[in-house]
Amino acid sequence: MKETIYVVGHKSPDTDTISSVIAYSQYLKKKGIKAMAVHAGELNNETKYVLKYFQAPAPKLLASAKGKTVILVDHNEKSQSPDSIAEAKIIEVVDHHRITFDYPEPINFHSEPVGSTSTIIAKKYISSKTKISRQLAGLMLAGILSDTVVFRSPTTTKDDIILAKKLAKVAKIKNLEKFGIEIKKQKATLKGLSATEIIRSDFKDFDFSGRKVEIGQIEVVDLKEAENRAAELIKKMEEIAASENYVLILLMATDIINQGSLILFAGDKTYLEKAFNRKIDNHSFYLKDVLSRKKQIVPPLTEVFRKLS
Repeated sequence: MKETIYVVGHKSPDTDTISSVIAYSQYLKKKGIKAMAVHAGELNNETKYVLKYFQAPAPKLLASAKGKTVILVDHNEKSQSPDSIAEAKIIEVVDHHRITFDYPEPINFHSEPVGSTSTIIAKKYISSKTKISRQLAGLMLAGILSDTVVFRSPTTTKDDIILAKKLAKVAKIKNLEKFGIEIKKQKATLKGLSATEIIRSDFKDFDFSGRKVEIGQIEVVDLKEAENRAAELIKKMEEIAASENYVLILLMATDIINQGSLILFAGDKTYLEKAFNRKIDNHSFYLKDVLSRKKQIVPPLTEVFRKLS
């Protein structure tokens, strides 16, 4: 009996994460591998919309990775992995983020500086001439459009655009811009959400030179929503930082229409002042043309923490 390989993303799954675990598990099945798509955290409204749109069932929840054989997609930082990942057997990583991975055995590790993990997996399908169904094409297309903020993010590459256009033909999506914006609008509101739900809706934990940092991101079409709740959000972040021992917590409120981010934070502002070369008086500041956590927030913070460690 073949061993089941669990294909899983990070604990705060977004559309690219879920599209990737589904598409890659199907790819492996076509190669004769017993693979199962699973997720490690609650799905957001955008992802639920995409799954419903393409009539794709949601992956099952992997509560613990203990004793499982896993493939990590859309992340490689252990702090973002499923619970008990240290007690799992990792056989492969497919990702497009910074590399902090450490493992005692040689494994397959596929990393590319592209806008989404869905881009990497779509390449695998096309290069191996593996048939792509409309459903899988739609999911991977949504993953690309979501992670690149409909090609507005500086993480966008030519490969993302080329593959998105190819997938759109199979998925029968004629207007990429219209479809992409419709996807992004699904979670571009804070109405009805508690402060904790907003902060933790799309967050990632980072280890910066031994210091624990959380960076969350929400996408809005009107920054006034975030501005009106700034005091409430900052207070909750301060509580989380104190109770969970974070040196710094950031929340990016990203305006996907006007292309900029309001940064709310709790913790030591020294790191932020040095990383972004500015004086910060309160617990918020605005960064024009900043849309990407991966490319525009994490790298300068990584460097500052390294220098100050």
